[in-house]
Amino acid sequence: MDEFKNIILQHASEFEDYFIHTDTLIIIVIDKDLKISAHNKCFSKLISSGKDASGNSINSFLLTESHDILPLPDSTKNQSIWLNFKSLDSSPIPLQCHIVKIENEKYLIFGGHLMLTNEKILQKMTIMSNEMANMTRDLHKKNRELKEAHSKIKILSGIVPICMHCKEIRDDKGYWNQIEKYITEHSEAHFSHGICDKCHKKHYPDLDL
Repeated sequence: MDEFKNIILQHASEFEDYFIHTDTLIIIVIDKDLKISAHNKCFSKLISSGKDASGNSINSFLLTESHDILPLPDSTKNQSIWLNFKSLDSSPIPLQCHIVKIENEKYLIFGGHLMLTNEKILQKMTIMSNEMANMTRDLHKKNRELKEAHSKIKILSGIVPICMHCKEIRDDKGYWNQIEKYITEHSEAHFSHGICDKCHKKHYPDLDL
């Protein structure tokens, strides 16, 4: 950890441009009266509508429930807390902030874990809504295809009562039906009549088939 700290300190100047221009980390300096001394572009872009907020109280950019958090007690050098900043329409922008007490009775505030802005939330919700609509449409299509397939499937099962002599089949209403009619009505099978060798010899002995 000491080696890591030394590396950061040695190359701090190389991070300067990132801290100034980043869109993912808010950095603010406030004095003991909670007036903003300086801030980076991320704060300006997300919170202060692109304007320089220097000289304004940080409370003017916070929701009421966050007003009593600052300033830190004199005995506290640093603290990690959630601050609820507000957007132009006063909707909350929660940021997990690390607050460090620095020289000249000032505080350095890093606002990490940046939540999405309302515009980005709306964009993501729109994308998710479109994806859900597509999935729902595909699901309805699959269900419709399954219902159509199911309606075409007829399966004969169970015990089928058939006459031992004429081979007619009794239906659920008690009527006797030709085997061809019964099977056609209760399945997808269709008949193509022919004659077997045995019946050929018995019924048409003189006919050459």
